[in-house]
Amino acid sequence: MNSPSIKSMVAAVPRSLGSYGPVLQEIEAALQSPQCNLNTIGDAIQKDPDLTARLLRLANSPFFGFANRLSTVAEAVSLLGIQQIQDMIVASSVLEQFKGVPDNLVNKDSFWRHSLAVGITARLLAMERRLPKPDKFFVAGLLHDVGRLVLMLQAPESAKMVFELYQRERILLRDAEKKILGFDHQQIAAELLQSWSYPAALVQAVAFHHAPDSSVAKMEASVVHIADHLVNAMGIGSSGEQFISPLDDKAWATLGLSSEILARLIEAVDEQILAVEEAFLKK
Repeated sequence: MNSPSIKSMVAAVPRSLGSYGPVLQEIEAALQSPQCNLNTIGDAIQKDPDLTARLLRLANSPFFGFANRLSTVAEAVSLLGIQQIQDMIVASSVLEQFKGVPDNLVNKDSFWRHSLAVGITARLLAMERRLPKPDKFFVAGLLHDVGRLVLMLQAPESAKMVFELYQRERILLRDAEKKILGFDHQQIAAELLQSWSYPAALVQAVAFHHAPDSSVAKMEASVVHIADHLVNAMGIGSSGEQFISPLDDKAWATLGLSSEILARLIEAVDEQILAVEEAFLKK
């Protein structure tokens, strides 16, 4: 059997944003108008009751930690910012995009629980490091293993061969991908995010989260690498990998953080994960 190409698999992924697409389009159109204000954006979001409920659950969760409870979408937009709201909608749409992936190789709930935890941890690391736009790191962490879903959805027979080799030889899952396919999930994800016109630094963070020192965006890739490693060590969900990848010492050095933050970081992840799961995974 011939291995599928990265481009052919990515080309088969629908480019739409599912049911959230119209909301994003309306927001983008509204932003072009001189009359645009927070109520305009809030009205666009409130046309989708499910999305409204998700955003308010997240806005009132420990993920953001606001002192006062937010009761309207306009309040959420005011405090979070339009870009943050758009990022949250896109994140929700990605989860919806891959709901058809079969559970025979990886449990989807476990996959997304792991991905959300990596997103939370990456955001917290970025905040500790005082990096600009730390919420972008949540999206990078959420999407770091999305290439594996593309493989399972678009080339299930190849994905099955990868998992069989991985289990038989007890090697890292990405090494099994390379042996069977000639490439791994990082490369698939990078191609997908480029096709979706994601920022270059985010693409780099996902494309090199297992080899951050090889990235031209070392800081971004290092944040996702460390986040993935910590979440694997904490045992929160799984993207199919049973073995913990080695920690890249250079990535930790790139962040320049003290190991003393780890206990605080783990506590924050534990505090936020259930609320984030409820916002993104529950109907």
